[in-house]
Amino acid sequence: MVFLSATLPNAFQFAQWITSLHNHPTHVVYTDHRPTPLLHYAFPRRGKKPLLVVDADRNIHEGNFALLTRELQKLEGDKAAGGGGGERGGRGGVRDAGDREGRGRGRGRGRDSAGEAGEDMLNLFKHVLSKKLLPAIVFSFSRRECEEHPKCLSSLNLTTAEEKASIKEVYTCAIQSLLPEDRELAAVTKILPVLERGIGIHHSGLLPIVKEIVEILFGEGLLKVLFATETFAMGLNMPARCVVFTAFKKFDGVEERVIAPGEYTQMSGRAGRRGKDPFGTCIMMVDQKMGRDDVESMVLGAPQALDSEFRLTYYQILNLLKRASGAMDTEYVIGKSFHHFQHTESVPLWKEELLKTQVARKKLVEATSGAENDFANLKTQRREVEDSQLLEMLKPQRLFRTGILKPGRVVKVREGSTEWGYGVVLHVGRIDGADGGKQSVETGNETRDDPPEAFVVDCILFFAPGAEQGVVQPASRDLTSGALETGAAVHVLPVNLKLLTQFTQCVLDLSGKNLTQRNELEAIGKAMDELWNQFDGQGVDMPLIDPVLDMGIASASFLANRERLTEIDARIKAHPLFKHKKQSSKNDKASDKALRRAENIASLIDTESSLTTKINATELSKFRHELTSRAEVLRKLDHVDDDFVLKSKGRAACWIDTADELLVTELMFNGVFRKLDHHQLCALCSMFIPVEKSKENEDIHERAIRDALAEPISALKKTARAVGDAQLACAIPIDVDDYEESFKVTLCEVTYMWSKGGNFDDVHKKTDLFEGTITRALRRLDELMMELRGAANAVGDAELAGKFERGAESMRHGIVFANSLYL
Repeated sequence: MVFLSATLPNAFQFAQWITSLHNHPTHVVYTDHRPTPLLHYAFPRRGKKPLLVVDADRNIHEGNFALLTRELQKLEGDKAAGGGGGERGGRGGVRDAGDREGRGRGRGRGRDSAGEAGEDMLNLFKHVLSKKLLPAIVFSFSRRECEEHPKCLSSLNLTTAEEKASIKEVYTCAIQSLLPEDRELAAVTKILPVLERGIGIHHSGLLPIVKEIVEILFGEGLLKVLFATETFAMGLNMPARCVVFTAFKKFDGVEERVIAPGEYTQMSGRAGRRGKDPFGTCIMMVDQKMGRDDVESMVLGAPQALDSEFRLTYYQILNLLKRASGAMDTEYVIGKSFHHFQHTESVPLWKEELLKTQVARKKLVEATSGAENDFANLKTQRREVEDSQLLEMLKPQRLFRTGILKPGRVVKVREGSTEWGYGVVLHVGRIDGADGGKQSVETGNETRDDPPEAFVVDCILFFAPGAEQGVVQPASRDLTSGALETGAAVHVLPVNLKLLTQFTQCVLDLSGKNLTQRNELEAIGKAMDELWNQFDGQGVDMPLIDPVLDMGIASASFLANRERLTEIDARIKAHPLFKHKKQSSKNDKASDKALRRAENIASLIDTESSLTTKINATELSKFRHELTSRAEVLRKLDHVDDDFVLKSKGRAACWIDTADELLVTELMFNGVFRKLDHHQLCALCSMFIPVEKSKENEDIHERAIRDALAEPISALKKTARAVGDAQLACAIPIDVDDYEESFKVTLCEVTYMWSKGGNFDDVHKKTDLFEGTITRALRRLDELMMELRGAANAVGDAELAGKFERGAESMRHGIVFANSLYL
């Protein structure tokens, strides 16, 4: 086996894992040397030429960077004076919510107008041409932008007559593999005029054959400029002399951020052809403030390490249970995972950190007074009792049943000894990985532990300065005034459910707010700060959810801990250092230092406890909880018996890997599929294939199709709710409404028409989805139909299996299933 990567900083760790699996030496060939050095430029808006900001030796050019900063400040001044700016959007073209690669947002380039955007692009490429920097790849973070940008270069002719003839010849030969009617499709023919000008477009929304034609022409040097999304930098060896970024920020699904070092390295690595170019040139188009930290993080920063996202799924569990030793096989797989290997390898580092923490605490204790030690011990005792209470309060079944974790709820977050303070709940879901486990909650057994590690809560929190550069630290407040530190800002941070320590009665209204917009997020931050000033700033505790009255906790141990917590709180409030904290003045520096020392001791004690817990814990035990909980769902839905031996449903679900195996199997066994013909079956099953949002496909327009599918769609939704309720009953974090609504009719009409033998152009007119999206979805649906055939055969239903096979065959025609040019 040979593994290749340009952006893998923990390659040695990965190699050690491979070695441990195969008991065979693994060699890592590693170098920081780049044969063709890179020069990094910035091109300011309304600029005439790019400015060199980072040279080939990875040094920042201070003079040029200062000039760039002045240019951008001038632009900001023009905007403030009403001279432009407009709404934030990408360069060129309007984006829609269905643009998955673009994520439906601007990319850090405010635009006065599409004309100004085109002028900037044209000016830049006039410079590129004058410096003979072609061929060039232009990376955008939106498919819509990739199709709009070439229009900006309509005045440039980049190919000779001979090259135009060669491009036409390659194109003509390539489409000969298509059926005659497919060669005239608009999705195929519209690209040729662009290609003949020496310009290519490459993104996932194009038909596969069109992307392959573009790749062949670019590889042969017939295309001079290629507009592409970042996926072009993954896996394809297509170097150029110059790489252009239309923005230095991207929207990652949560917020707009600076391009990560690994992402920048991957894309900029396409610049500079070994043996041809003395240098590779990277140009960033910029129209908003770009700080030095942004440049250092993006261009000079280290790529993100490869971390395992291993997780257990129903499909995996069912297939392991098919074996006689299913449970043991599951533990074997977990024990051999990269995730488990990384955890085990981290233990020595945690032990070293624990020793340093213990030494630091010992020194601090020796330097403090008795009063300070008493205060630190009280703080530690309070956290220990609070943690004991949280074992009861954080049981997911209770939180979801009572609606405590609703969006907008103000909560308190603490990570070990680090106090994040108040945050606002945005969304709750399962961790995308297997860092934590969960236990099933037995009915009536309210004292049983139910670890929250399997859940993640997206919280709006105050960050210290530097968050955009990857510094994840909570903002601090001045001890005297309570004001947030200068530069503090709100961001969304996914936190483990176990880090929530308090649930307040305060709930902010998030309805109708688009929190991907920075100004709306800052408005929430302002409301959070006002709440702090109203309560904590006045020495009054924010009203909390009552665990007994609001959550129904009545166990004797919890009530005893509650009394103990009240007692400790009273002792803390009576302590001289606590009184100083409430009545401190700027001149009382000695008391300030004593208070900080006491709080530092408490923090170190918490850190010791956290490290000790991590060292003693094993990933295997956490996954056992995960396995137990998911197996309980399977038992509840009759996939397995009480001894967790597969039943008919389980044997069928073992075949389903492309869709939601639980819901698909339920529909197979409750007779919904049997009532449909194979065309209707394809249309209904298309609801299991996820695609981006579509404004035009929120309903089925053709009445005949709508009437035929109305009953099965209703049955699917009803069954989805039942499956969601079953998972919720087993303490699996799931929003049943969202789960039910996730199965959309977006592809139903398109799929039905295609299964009936429709023409691709006619089918495409029924939707605003990209051609490539439709093609991928139909091919994936074909895989699902064949999996369903296998599932039906597995339970002896030959008639239904035949119907699934006929459905798959009805879709295998035309350009959707055209052969690749590489085969």
